[in-house]
Amino acid sequence: MNQLPIKAPTLDMTDDEQVQQHQADQFAVQVFDGEHNAIQTGRLIIRFVDSYSQRHHEQSLNDWLVAELHQYPTIWQDDADLIATAHEIIISITVANEAKTALYRHVDQGKSRDSWIAERIESGAKQAGVVKVGEYAAGIDCALADANHQLSQRVFNQDGAVSTNPHLHGLLAESDIANQFNIRATTSGSTIRAEVLNETGWNSHDIVLKDGAGNVIENIQIKSYADTKQLIKNLKHHDGYPDGTTIVVHEDQVAQVQQEFPHRKVTSQLDVDDVSVDMPSRAELKQLQENAQLRAEIREYDWNEVNRIQVAKRIGTQALAGAAIVAGMQGARILGRRVWNAIMGQDNPPLNEDMREFFTSSIKSSAHVGVQVAVSGAVVVAVKNGLLGKLLRSTPAGRIANSVYIGMENAKLLYQYAKGELSGAETLDAMANVSCSALAGLMGAGFGAIKGAAFGTVLGPIGSVLGGLIGGVVGGIAGSSIGELVYAGGKSIVKTAAHVLTGIAQGIKHVASGIARVFNPARWFA
Repeated sequence: MNQLPIKAPTLDMTDDEQVQQHQADQFAVQVFDGEHNAIQTGRLIIRFVDSYSQRHHEQSLNDWLVAELHQYPTIWQDDADLIATAHEIIISITVANEAKTALYRHVDQGKSRDSWIAERIESGAKQAGVVKVGEYAAGIDCALADANHQLSQRVFNQDGAVSTNPHLHGLLAESDIANQFNIRATTSGSTIRAEVLNETGWNSHDIVLKDGAGNVIENIQIKSYADTKQLIKNLKHHDGYPDGTTIVVHEDQVAQVQQEFPHRKVTSQLDVDDVSVDMPSRAELKQLQENAQLRAEIREYDWNEVNRIQVAKRIGTQALAGAAIVAGMQGARILGRRVWNAIMGQDNPPLNEDMREFFTSSIKSSAHVGVQVAVSGAVVVAVKNGLLGKLLRSTPAGRIANSVYIGMENAKLLYQYAKGELSGAETLDAMANVSCSALAGLMGAGFGAIKGAAFGTVLGPIGSVLGGLIGGVVGGIAGSSIGELVYAGGKSIVKTAAHVLTGIAQGIKHVASGIARVFNPARWFA
């Protein structure tokens, strides 16, 4: 991947209220498919938290969550699916909190976060049955880097400005299909990899599939059109595609396009060497937005006593960069505040003491698993009910729970920052600790080897928007004064985050030019 010079973010945009409000508008549409769905998600969170507070003295956490999930019988395949989901939520939140406690204990003993990360990588690799620890570490590093710079390759031009390309959705389709194909190929052991060509010549291909020796075995053309007639017209203009070119379109367009081009292979599914990837729907592409292509091959690090801390330091730096990016997403917190205000205007929900105790507890505390499980249960129900579109419906509950964990912990840090208990730098460092503990939770929750897709969900744009909204809602549940401080802390931390990101971006080779401009979000979802 060619790297571009990193430019400093445009700081005049970071605290622009109009820009942040527009960002919130776009998040509401592109992630939740409308503010109404975001409000419904907020109501579910309030309902679950209230139920937990009323019943947790009478029932175990597992029994309560299973009973609560039973109130939504149509979203589960069967009772076993429901029970497994409840177990996965509880385990994921518990392990993330245990990891946070272990990290702070480690640091309080005068040791570094980097050495803790190295130890967690080693134990995670062992638990996953991975022999090559260096390869495992490289996968984590690259996955974090991808989560951090998904905004760059497709959404930003080479000069760092936000892309106005009218064909942006088609470019995103190419990236997402290649991304998903390579993840699944790696998981299944296939040596075939998808490569986005980024070519603009007439009749140039979008993607090629290559075998393990680098030979092209199939040419792929991706066509993301809402209007099938326009799609067919475009294909007729490009009838010079070489024989054997596969045309990938949306599922509802396959039959009509195939009828027009009987000599072509037209499909909505890329299926090669037992690796299968569906063409995303247009709605899913609008939610994905800035998914960049995962690397076709992950280089292996030499894992030894000399190098292990340097590798861990890279991962820790990626976590800090990610924390700075998330801190700059004030639009997500504005959306959360809007949701809370809308609910307050209609339902007058009760304020919650358990949530207040969560916010006022130490940043090192892991004593509030229950309320985090309650919020996670609500968000899982929201996802399965389609309130966050189709994209996350098949996402494992544990990944959703990790997004909730990060969102709530970061909201608590912003509250304590606004109160003056933490400096801006301390807040961002603590947010990086939250991301690292979530990372360790993903490695240690016992649900198999960690994959790049897990980071895309938890630490990527959609997980970050979800976490920001959750932070705004749970701050309101804890009380108006806490909610206002979460909002104020988020607004204040943005410029600090931009300066921190500027300072570390030059040292991260994976961070491309666009990453330093994520604080200019007026047209993230243009």
